[in-house]
Amino acid sequence: MLTIDIPIVVRAIDDDAHGQERRLSDASLLVMAQEVINRLSCISRQAPPDISDINLDAFCIALVDPTAEEAKRILSRAHERGADHKTLCLNYIAAAALRLGEWWEQDIIHFSDMAIAAGRMLHMLRDIGRLTPPVPVRGHREALFAAVPGEQHVLGVTMAADILREKGWGIDLRIGRSESELCQIAHDGGYPIIGLSASGADHVRSLARTIVELRIAAPRSLIFISGNIVQIEKDIALRTGADAAATSLDQCLDTLEALYQSVLKSASPAP
Repeated sequence: MLTIDIPIVVRAIDDDAHGQERRLSDASLLVMAQEVINRLSCISRQAPPDISDINLDAFCIALVDPTAEEAKRILSRAHERGADHKTLCLNYIAAAALRLGEWWEQDIIHFSDMAIAAGRMLHMLRDIGRLTPPVPVRGHREALFAAVPGEQHVLGVTMAADILREKGWGIDLRIGRSESELCQIAHDGGYPIIGLSASGADHVRSLARTIVELRIAAPRSLIFISGNIVQIEKDIALRTGADAAATSLDQCLDTLEALYQSVLKSASPAP
């Protein structure tokens, strides 16, 4: 049931507009929404068009509808017609971000519409990753750990990586890498799980940008967020389209194990 007294810009980043209790601050939410649109728009400019203007406009309108159902149906029908993950990412989601950005500059839509669309596109990027073929699970529990680009507080993620290694996890820790470098590492490494660490709300922009890039570069990887940002922004995973979030080491262990079991389940052949 929709909670109408919560500002639409805040509740919009729930992909079904359920009216979640407000936790992510307005400022952080607006920064994140703008970064998602900007990043996807940039990606779209690098891709050849593969959707008519009429169909693209219909998808954009569906992205700002009161519910996300029609937008989901459009993507589903495109997939049924043979569109693969890359096509859905670049020629639908990213192309829609570019078009919506143009509409906003022309005052055709409001920023609240942009926030709605940004949230839905983040969740769609997560969900369509499951359309790609399952990859073989590595022989033991492995994950890529990284501080979000620009993060200077790396002691926590470094200590977590060392402790998890002692508990049998194979952790590839990467610090001081750009978004493009992390995405190349994730793409080449085939990690089932990627952990991103951020210390505060000033890294929401970098976090949103990195998650967008990772969803396209490594669509089968599950992404979780850790660090002090999870304490500050309680629903950061929901709002950024990540798969989970954790703060303490015990929570990280439990989260990693739950994600790993999810990976095993998705990689198992259907009975």
